[in-house]
Amino acid sequence: MSPVMVTAVLQSASDVANQFNGYLMLGYFVMWLIVMVYIVTLIVRQRNLKQDLQLMQQILQNHEEESES
Repeated sequence: MSPVMVTAVLQSASDVANQFNGYLMLGYFVMWLIVMVYIVTLIVRQRNLKQDLQLMQQILQNHEEESES
């Protein structure tokens, strides 16, 4: 094998590796984007649950006050 052929094969392999790295980086970006969206939705749901719990406690307290009267 001549040095020119070796260089051509290595160059071709390098191009394939660079293309694969691009897809790999895109995959990581999409994965992190999905994880971040999921975390944000969990935070919003947790906040809504806390608000619902406070409202239910207030309603229960008001009901108990009315029952005592």
